Amino acid sequence: MRTKTKNLFYAVILIFLVVVVGTIGYTQLEGLNLVDALYFTIVTVSSVGYGDIKPSTPESKIFTIFLILTGLILLFYLVSALVSSLVEVSLLDILRFRRIRERLRKMKNHVILCGYGDVGTLIAEGLGTKGVVVIDKDEEKFNEIIRKEFVGVHGDSTNPQTLEAAGIKDAKSIVIALDSDPDAVYTILTAKELNPDIEIYVRANEKGSSSKMKRAGANYVICLPAVGSTELLKAMDLKEGKKVC
Repeated sequence: MRTKTKNLFYAVILIFLVVVVGTIGYTQLEGLNLVDALYFTIVTVSSVGYGDIKPSTPESKIFTIFLILTGLILLFYLVSALVSSLVEVSLLDILRFRRIRERLRKMKNHVILCGYGDVGTLIAEGLGTKGVVVIDKDEEKFNEIIRKEFVGVHGDSTNPQTLEAAGIKDAKSIVIALDSDPDAVYTILTAKELNPDIEIYVRANEKGSSSKMKRAGANYVICLPAVGSTELLKAMDLKEGKKVC
């Protein structure tokens, strides 16, 4: 992939140099100003044809022949490098997603992680890439999931089809690390409906969310405000703080 990118970069640089050389050459051979010389060079390299400006001396004609041949070769090289890069990227994406689907198809007793934000990212790193399926509806985050070699599903975890695509019926547990508590509750209900025996671990973000999540079917709830306040109070050598969720 890096080689293809370098080839593309070199082709652009070479064409730029040809345009510079052509412009300088025509200012000397034809006595043109810089604008006319640049125009003449672009017309020559692109093989569009001549209109109001033509080579007027034998030297200028030989220079033009050389410029046309060089320009055509470099343009062909640029197009080839560009097409090759695009095709390679497409093939890599196809192979990557095919490999992900194959890994997902073989998964049993795996962990589903919903949400790849600040908390979800740390959880994913702790779990590792094996036996884990990460769900996120944000395309940029999903692409990051794939780049880090996780098995990923692009979609909304509140949608039953998304959870089914992640293999919810064969999963042993689901970790819900969403920024929205209502979405987390809905994900719990959907997960329980699709797999009543699945273990559910949830992050709560607001006061009062823990009880709702447990009633919805969560086995374990971590209240971030409670954990944060408790740890800060411990750091200050004070008594353990009251839970706020």
